[in-house]
Amino acid sequence: MSGSAKIKRSLAAQAAGSEIKNLSNEDRLDAPTKQPSDNAAEGFYGRRLSRHLGMEGDCLVRINRDGQLALAVTRLTCSRFARERTAAIPSELAFSILHQLGDLERHSCWLAGRPQYSGAFAAGTVSVIDLRDNPQCEFKGPFDALQYYVPRKALDEFAREHGAKPVRTLKWRRDERDPFLSTLSSVLLSAVEQDPTSNQLFIDQIGLSLLAHFAQTYGGMRPSDAVSGGGLAPWQERRAKEIMRARLASNLTIADVAAECKLTPSHFARSFRRSTGVAPHEFLSQLRIEEAKRLMLSTKLPLADVALICGFGDQSYFTRVFSRIVGASPGAWRRARSEG
Repeated sequence: MSGSAKIKRSLAAQAAGSEIKNLSNEDRLDAPTKQPSDNAAEGFYGRRLSRHLGMEGDCLVRINRDGQLALAVTRLTCSRFARERTAAIPSELAFSILHQLGDLERHSCWLAGRPQYSGAFAAGTVSVIDLRDNPQCEFKGPFDALQYYVPRKALDEFAREHGAKPVRTLKWRRDERDPFLSTLSSVLLSAVEQDPTSNQLFIDQIGLSLLAHFAQTYGGMRPSDAVSGGGLAPWQERRAKEIMRARLASNLTIADVAAECKLTPSHFARSFRRSTGVAPHEFLSQLRIEEAKRLMLSTKLPLADVALICGFGDQSYFTRVFSRIVGASPGAWRRARSEG
């Protein structure tokens, strides 16, 4: 077995138990129930969503918090110009937030059999549907969008963590673009396309940002001043840095580190930045770069092995991150120091 194969095998064992699952082959065909459901296995996203709408699509990312689904992201595309009105979606306790990546000629919606709206949706605009209302949809024109599936339980838990009242509903004006969501959508797509396994801490943080945006901007949630707090206690900062160093190459999530600090993920992410001046995923990237430098100077390991040991997943992703942070490729950096 080659050195790279052994390293991959070792790192795969470390990665077990991650709370973020990037799903390229999700296949959910659960039978719908007549009553509103909050069972994540029945969620209207991924393959279940794309098949219902008659489009191409799959779940890109599913984010769990404390073992419960908090957010699912599905990419939907369709080149057909006309599609029939869909059947009613079985009622469930969640919201569907559709973010248009391209212009759509017409999107019509019915709730409980009654027409709600019909019109064009430009790229960057958003439609929000409460899935309790048995929605039906009809789309006209080429389609490219991201669906964010948000269970009500996730919003309730997020509000509770921040000392806020429960979010009653989510809403957004259909003719307005959401530039913040457009930015997060673009960053999320890039992170997933590059290397989801080594980007999990980053994707986790994007997920928290999305949940906060939906709860506050779409749901009007206002955190309690008492919960906003300050930074980490010294022991918490020390423990967070220890676990990041110890699990440098594993699929570490914010939830993993937060649990060690006895904090919720959102509280930890906010407090870590206040204490260190950087986000958790940025700190982890810095640790990985420093370890990569040490290995390149002290060993003759191939760059592919260095990338795996330091948690970058593959050499191409390692090269991109290293070049962006250091200003030179790993190979050029190593040669410059060996020649000196």
